[in-house]
Amino acid sequence: MVYRKAWEVAYQRDRAAGRARYVDAEPTRARLAELAAAHVPIRALARAATLSDTGVKAILDGSRTHVQHHTAVRVQRISLRRIYDEEPAGHVPRVGAVRRVQALMAMGWSHHELAQAGVPNTARLLTGTGNLVTIQRWREISELYDRLSMTPGPSPQTRGWAKTLGYAPPLAWDEDTIDDPRSRPHGNGGEHASGQVIDMVAIRRTLDEPGRPATLTAQEQAIAVRGMTARGQSDARIGERLGVSNRTVLRWRHRDGIPARRPDSDLDWSVAAAATQRSATATGRPSQTANQNARHGIAR
Repeated sequence: MVYRKAWEVAYQRDRAAGRARYVDAEPTRARLAELAAAHVPIRALARAATLSDTGVKAILDGSRTHVQHHTAVRVQRISLRRIYDEEPAGHVPRVGAVRRVQALMAMGWSHHELAQAGVPNTARLLTGTGNLVTIQRWREISELYDRLSMTPGPSPQTRGWAKTLGYAPPLAWDEDTIDDPRSRPHGNGGEHASGQVIDMVAIRRTLDEPGRPATLTAQEQAIAVRGMTARGQSDARIGERLGVSNRTVLRWRHRDGIPARRPDSDLDWSVAAAATQRSATATGRPSQTANQNARHGIAR
């Protein structure tokens, strides 16, 4: 009886406003299909849309051709962030958590500093296999991102690595789409699009083994230039190691925003190592970075 009374009141209100009680279900179906394609389970879609599982399936398979107006409006307002916030437990795609960590690194927050801020093992998140993280892990990273994303971090070294690797800063992402695997960052910042493997073993050999010929890709050269510059080496010395002129090294530094600096023993290789392992996983090639890290004592 109470439900019927509420329904009649809503019906009379819609009728007085000249608003159709039912509308075409196609825009609603398209939005639900987008969310389902982002690996949102039917159960979570039903909860966010205040529908039954059966009702969501009927809209998705096209057997329901019309939906109530308020249902159509509610579905269009659903975001992945809202769905994840309301999930009590389980797993969600890791892409949003990874993008948030990368964005914080683009702001100058290193893995060590993120751990001190309350979220440890973010380097493992970037290098890990699998497509899912626990909702608890996603939530703690999301909360940390909300706290730090508009505050510059203290590590120019991390900021430089992130720029070299193409990590998009927070302003490049919309909060409603950062968790969507199909979304792309705005502006010049972006996820590394080349898909090439970054061979940290070759880079470290170039830095640590004088006289060894360097056979690096363009991106690996940029990483090597940043590392040798941080060690205080001159453009002429860097050019000699890489087989290019010092003017070429100078041009690379200007292009990638690498300032000349004094020697710095606190080099953070974790960002580049993370990219190496992630790219190797994507291409099916085994990564040698972990073994090489242990051999050379690369800090994480």
